[in-house]
Amino acid sequence: MKKFLIFLIIIIMIISGGWVYFNLQLEKPNNNPFGDKNFVIEQGQGVEKIADQLHQEGFLEEPFYFKVYVGLKKLQSKFIEDEYVLNTTMSIKEIVRELTKEKPKRQEVKITILEGWNNNEIAEYLAQQNLFSKQEFVEYITTANDFDFEFLADKPQTADLEGFLYPDTYLVYADAIPSDVVGKMLVNFDNKLTDEMRQDIEKQGKTIYEVITLASIVEKEMYGYENRQIVADIFWQRLRDNYPLQSDATVNYITKKGTTRPNLDDTKIDNPYNTYQNFGLPPGPISNPSIEAIKAVIYPKQTDYYFFLTTPDNEIIFSRNHQEHIDNRAKYLD
Repeated sequence: MKKFLIFLIIIIMIISGGWVYFNLQLEKPNNNPFGDKNFVIEQGQGVEKIADQLHQEGFLEEPFYFKVYVGLKKLQSKFIEDEYVLNTTMSIKEIVRELTKEKPKRQEVKITILEGWNNNEIAEYLAQQNLFSKQEFVEYITTANDFDFEFLADKPQTADLEGFLYPDTYLVYADAIPSDVVGKMLVNFDNKLTDEMRQDIEKQGKTIYEVITLASIVEKEMYGYENRQIVADIFWQRLRDNYPLQSDATVNYITKKGTTRPNLDDTKIDNPYNTYQNFGLPPGPISNPSIEAIKAVIYPKQTDYYFFLTTPDNEIIFSRNHQEHIDNRAKYLD
C-alpha cells in the first residue's frame, strides 16, 4: 500500500509538473525579436495549416503546444479569416487570443470605375468617395513596382499602371488604402485576359502592352464591338504602313479638353502622345479599356477601310481612301 501511494504521488507530481511546463510554454514570449509582421489566415485554413504557417513565419518555435492548446480550448472553429499584425515575441496564448478575437465588421463601399477612364480620372473619383486623396493614389500607381503579374512583364519600369486598372464595380473597405483597391483591379484584369487571348497575342508577334495601348485608344474612339473591330483593323493597318494613327483621343489625352474633336492647333502639339505628329503607338495607354476593346484589338475585323469619322448624330462613317474620307468630312462635319 505504501509503495502504491508513493507511485501515485510520483505520477501526480509528473502530471502537475507537465501541466506547469505546458502552461509555461503557452505563456512564455516567443524567442524572435524581429518585431511586428503581417500574418494572413486564408479561407478554409485549418488549425494544422495555421500552426505550420505561424512556425514558418517565425511566430512559433514549436507548433505542437499551439495545436494542443487550441484543441483543449475547443477553438478550432474560432479562427477568423483576415490579415493581422502580430509581434514575433508574442506568446502562444496571446497569438491565439488575437487570431480568434471577434472584430467589428469593417464597413464596405461600392465603387464603379467607368470604361475608358484614365488613371487621373480614377484618382479623382476615389477621392470623391472619401477613400483616400488623389495624390496618395497617383503616387502609389506611379511608384509601386512590386506587382507579381505576368501581364505586366512588358510594361516599361518607368510607366505607371495606366491601361491595367480594370473598369468594373468593386466592393472595398471604407478604410482601404490604394494598394487594396489597385490589387483588386489588377486581379480582375488578370482574370479577364484569358490564357487563350494571351497565346493569340503572342502568336501575332505582339506584346500585351502594345495591345492594351491600342485598346485604350479604341475604347475612347469607338463604341460597339464590331465597329471597334473595324477601327482596330484600321489602326493596325496604319501601324504596318508606317502611317500616323491620327487619333483624336490621344490628342484629347494631352489637352484634357474633353472635346469630341481637337482643333487644328491641338493636332500640332509637340508631345509623344500626339499621334498626328508621331508615327507608331504612343508611349503607353491613354485609358483603362474594357475587355470588349481589348478583344477587338486582338481579334480585329479585316476590311478595306482606312479612315473613319463620327457624325454629330453619332453615326460612324468608314472610308476606303483619303479622298473618300475628305468627301465624307465635307458631307457630315463641315
